[in-house]
Amino acid sequence: MSLRYAHLFDSTVRTEYERALNLAKSHTGPMPTGRTQLPITDITDGGWKDAPAIKSRLAGGYCLRAPAQGSCPYANICEHCPSFHTDATHLGVLAAQRVDAHDLAEDAEKRGWIDEAKRHRTLVSRLDALIAQSETA
Repeated sequence: MSLRYAHLFDSTVRTEYERALNLAKSHTGPMPTGRTQLPITDITDGGWKDAPAIKSRLAGGYCLRAPAQGSCPYANICEHCPSFHTDATHLGVLAAQRVDAHDLAEDAEKRGWIDEAKRHRTLVSRLDALIAQSETA
């Protein structure tokens, strides 16, 4: 019986979510199309790590956020997840991510973004553990 009610609840939540989303879309109107993204060099003078932004090094790239946006609650979430697994084939990526996280921590400290620096230092510690685990596996 619980499974039946859970299924009904899921469909109710979805219906209400879609209704709210459609209502929000009707209030905002059409979204602009054809917006040109700024080239990263316009923002960074050539290097993303030097940008005056809150930065995160991701395995497949990087993220830049305006300081007014604050830290991303999802930044580097996968590396801290207990389901995240890696091995020696990824040591190069992990090592490069560690170097960048260390640099970003120092940059954040210089800018006075203490919480952001702490987030990067926590990632460095986690990457150290993942690298050590991968090297011994």
